[in-house]
Amino acid sequence: MKRSSLAVLATLFLSTSALAQEAAPAAAPRMYSVKSADSSLTYRLKHKLHVVEGTARPTEGKARLMPDGTLQVAVRANVADFDSGNSNRDAHMKEATEEPKFPTIEFKGTASGVKVPTTFPAEQTVALKGQLTFHGVKQPVEVPLKVVFTSAKDVTATGNFQISLEDFKVERPSLLMVKVDDALDLETKFQLQEGK
Repeated sequence: MKRSSLAVLATLFLSTSALAQEAAPAAAPRMYSVKSADSSLTYRLKHKLHVVEGTARPTEGKARLMPDGTLQVAVRANVADFDSGNSNRDAHMKEATEEPKFPTIEFKGTASGVKVPTTFPAEQTVALKGQLTFHGVKQPVEVPLKVVFTSAKDVTATGNFQISLEDFKVERPSLLMVKVDDALDLETKFQLQEGK
């Protein structure tokens, strides 16, 4: 018994639709690179007498924005690159952090709910959760991150968070027999550009 032409057309349509869905490529993640010259990682260390501030440029950094809104970030900086404007103080900090043995500070983390906007500029705030490796110690951290899209290809991400020197097994430096505070404030500013 022959099928009606309507049934044949319906079968053909469904088969074609299924093939088209199988052939359609999945949305690709967007890849961004940190522009080192326009990015920074700054620490602030408080002492009874003053506040010490040092800044370094990241040596490398990547971000991947998945189609589902998941943001994956990996950034690294050299401990020796932090400059406070005082070479003696910087040498003391490198000694306290055992820089020859633990030369880098690294962060890897993820956030959800990040979408490339349709109009620019546009700002989003997300919680970046991950792991900070410093002085050979890994600790979980959460960074409230402000993400500003100036275009789909150019993004600025800034954040502030605090860590404990003792949690990272760093002996707190002393000045005039008084140790610096245990809390170390970290400020991140990353300029990212789409591309490999």
